[in-house]
Amino acid sequence: MSTFEQAYEKTLLKTEKNLTNDNTALDRGRWVLMFNEVQNKFIENTLQNRGSDDVRYIEKFLTLDKNIPYSSKTEDYYNFNLPKDYLDLADARAEASKDKCNGKVIYLTEVRAENLNQKLQDEYYKPSFKWRESLYLTNSNNISVYTLGEFEVSKLLLSYYRYPNQASLKEEDNPESKFNETLVLEWDDKALNRLISMVAGEFDMNESDQRFQIQNIRTQK
Repeated sequence: MSTFEQAYEKTLLKTEKNLTNDNTALDRGRWVLMFNEVQNKFIENTLQNRGSDDVRYIEKFLTLDKNIPYSSKTEDYYNFNLPKDYLDLADARAEASKDKCNGKVIYLTEVRAENLNQKLQDEYYKPSFKWRESLYLTNSNNISVYTLGEFEVSKLLLSYYRYPNQASLKEEDNPESKFNETLVLEWDDKALNRLISMVAGEFDMNESDQRFQIQNIRTQK
């Protein structure tokens, strides 16, 4: 498994090979920003195209059935805080009880805010302990599970994709600081090579734009 330092050095080699650096250094601080953006976007894009083979690269970032207690409740719904490393939802279920019937799994369906009231009034969609189903809404770093007061919810069982470990520097204000290697780089070499190519491509585009702007200014003098 490669380190962040090794990934950075490979990126430098890639930009030099492509003749994109034009004597412009890609410092560690800039690389951190670009690499984190690229790796996060890679997971997001892969999830949007779940049928692609790239899904295998992100399976390690899937957390299954994380047990989350509710943080607050109202008469109509229970709120659950999303984990700090939450990136995208895979599945959500809840454990509920009513009267003396405890620990029953309720299957949840996501609903959009604009359709919420309509669904809550629909006999086929509204929360039902009998049919073991309910609705949830994602909002403000929370998941709200609706009960309409018919039953109680004790916990949320959340399956989600988390953020990969983010690259960072030991000295955040020093763009040439060494990398903070307390968190490991989680990508295997095959996926990492793709990410490095994406970072090098982004760097090339940015530098090309700057070179074009500089040349433009020079021709106008």
